[in-house]
Amino acid sequence: MNSPITGKPMKLVREADTLTFRKETFNIVYHYYLCEDSGERYTDDQLDTLNMVQATNQYREKYGIPFPEEIRQIREQYGVSAAKMSEILGLGANAYRLYEAGEMPTVANGRLILSVREPEEFIKQVRASSHFLGEREVNKLISKAQPLIDQRSDVLYDFELSQITLREDPPNSYNGYRRLSLQRIAQTIVFFEQHIGNLYKTKLNKLLFYADFLAYKHRGNSITGLQYRAIDYGPVPAEYGRLYLRLQDDGKISVEERNGKDDQYVEIYFPNVSFDEGEFTAVELRILESVARLFRMKNTGEIVHLSHQEQAWQDNEGDRQLIDYQRYAFGVGDSLDMSD
Repeated sequence: MNSPITGKPMKLVREADTLTFRKETFNIVYHYYLCEDSGERYTDDQLDTLNMVQATNQYREKYGIPFPEEIRQIREQYGVSAAKMSEILGLGANAYRLYEAGEMPTVANGRLILSVREPEEFIKQVRASSHFLGEREVNKLISKAQPLIDQRSDVLYDFELSQITLREDPPNSYNGYRRLSLQRIAQTIVFFEQHIGNLYKTKLNKLLFYADFLAYKHRGNSITGLQYRAIDYGPVPAEYGRLYLRLQDDGKISVEERNGKDDQYVEIYFPNVSFDEGEFTAVELRILESVARLFRMKNTGEIVHLSHQEQAWQDNEGDRQLIDYQRYAFGVGDSLDMSD
């Protein structure tokens, strides 16, 4: 961004600060442009959004308010419109649509929405609204929710809980304020296979790390909802072994063993699904493209070396700690050339 005073490019500054949202103060990394000649500070819409989303992320986490993506997914599992969900929950006519678009619900409304993630609770709300929905519509809505209950019962009966399970925490600062999405992880792997190739396990772990942390750095949310841990070979998804086995079990990826250095076997991954760019926002696609450009011509050893320069790894490697997005993402990639 150029200075409106001098016309010269301004320096992007990030510094620890606080921001108030709904009369509560939250610690954030405040972003602004500095005109070094005049000392004036400026922001634009993108920086204003990034500054604010850091506070609203923490507010949602503190009070258990679902994020827009969760709000949309809760509605979609029952196949109803946003207007109809507002009606069922007793909200304003356009409230649910606005919540999906990012408007912050009250704490009470947020918890109400989160409760109907469970189909039993959804059915209770539908029945409580029978006085204006009518018997026919009540039965239709219940018929959409009941299969979800039956499906869960079938899973328990068939002992499918032996399927590899992964930790799925509510959105917080260790998953980039996004619930874990196996679909998005699989699609990210497809993208990297198409644009980089040779997805050895160690290399893929780093690509996922940079994609998620750079997305948080620019937009305040991760892409996949993965948590990352610092180990000897750099940042890795916290449960990467179980993660790749689960993706194989689900038929989303395949693995091939190859001879590496010193005749040791190494694993390389291949996607079994087609790429769907509709899974990502335009900003997320640009992040993925930037990561692909950066690492396309680098081998695994070079990528590991670069990841070891990150403060996110250096501060957490000794105890193999989880890496906090809010604390470290805004410094990730500072030493790298992410430009075209």
